[in-house]
Amino acid sequence: MKQKTEIKDRAFSLADEIIKTTGPRLAGTKESKQASEILSKKLNEFADETKTEEFYLHKGAFLGWIRILVGCYLIAIVFLWFNLPIVSLVLALLSILVLVLQFFFYLPIIDIFYPKRKGYNVVGYIEPKHEIKNQVIVSGHHDSANIFNFLIHQPKLYNLRVTGSILFVILLCVFALPVQFIQSATFQIIVKIFLSLGLLIILQMWFFASKKGTPGAGDNLIASTMAVEIGRYFSENKLNHTRVIIVSFDAEEEGLRGARAYAKKHQELFKTYPTTLLNTDCAYNLDDLFFLTSDINNTVQLSKDLADDLVETAKELNYKAVTKPIAFLTGGTDAGELAKVGVKSTTLIGMPWSNEARSNVYHTPNDTLDNVDPKIIEASIDIFIEYIRKTSV
Repeated sequence: MKQKTEIKDRAFSLADEIIKTTGPRLAGTKESKQASEILSKKLNEFADETKTEEFYLHKGAFLGWIRILVGCYLIAIVFLWFNLPIVSLVLALLSILVLVLQFFFYLPIIDIFYPKRKGYNVVGYIEPKHEIKNQVIVSGHHDSANIFNFLIHQPKLYNLRVTGSILFVILLCVFALPVQFIQSATFQIIVKIFLSLGLLIILQMWFFASKKGTPGAGDNLIASTMAVEIGRYFSENKLNHTRVIIVSFDAEEEGLRGARAYAKKHQELFKTYPTTLLNTDCAYNLDDLFFLTSDINNTVQLSKDLADDLVETAKELNYKAVTKPIAFLTGGTDAGELAKVGVKSTTLIGMPWSNEARSNVYHTPNDTLDNVDPKIIEASIDIFIEYIRKTSV
């Protein structure tokens, strides 16, 4: 598609403007709100209708399980040495429960204990020439992530620190009570010392995330600005019966809270017309292009048919792409929340998606536009526009 380079250039230009204006854009801050205002203003240039939808989030809650795990383990070890293993077990189980609910399933189990802030989803509608028969959502998220200190300092030890910490809590659950029934006092001391040594790994988790945010260029502002410019394309090349909806979510980095609010608010709209979501997250490198078939730590199924169709479209356009489920313990994308309410969804990703092999700029201060390969943005534009055109009615 000849226009893909022009669309890509406008997307980069808009992302550059936002980053220079706002800097890092943690959800619930004035900077993230500023970004939403710029995106809304840009959508107003061509969209038939533009809305900014407010919702509430609890700032810092999503990663709150980390310090709960650290604190509970430290106190549990103290009680273990005082021969109160039942207290140690309860504390360990509590931290595992919070981890599972808050991070594995993205449930707001501890949100109420964190400060309440407003988030801002930006939505633009490009209506078809005639009666609406279906609709497609093109989306990204404009909030940026907290810097992950573990990905800056000794990133090769990331997995050891994170999974090792969780493993020690599990071991505490296993041994807390049995250790009291071991006849050998020497063996009891050995087990307690071993579990205590877990503090060397677990205490580091207290410093897992910085309070500072990343520039958030590839994760994930470029996806939002790309979506805006795809919307502009369809405002100039209107479809017959397919409505195009452009959405830039807020608070993705706070556990997909913006996408969850949007999905809840528009459930009836999704039931009214067949709806497809084309989401993008972490588009850094063309060589790593793939489409998700599952989400939220592999607990939510996305549309394999949609992902397969997009791979086929990519191949027709001479791009290499595959489908993949999301890896366990690697998080989630906004597509997961819309899939929960029945929207046919997938996410385009352009980096290795594992804790061992993610982009070296992911969740770091180096997440700048010069580390986003323009080729993958061109390819994403090409694939999405061609797919929408092919499947429009």
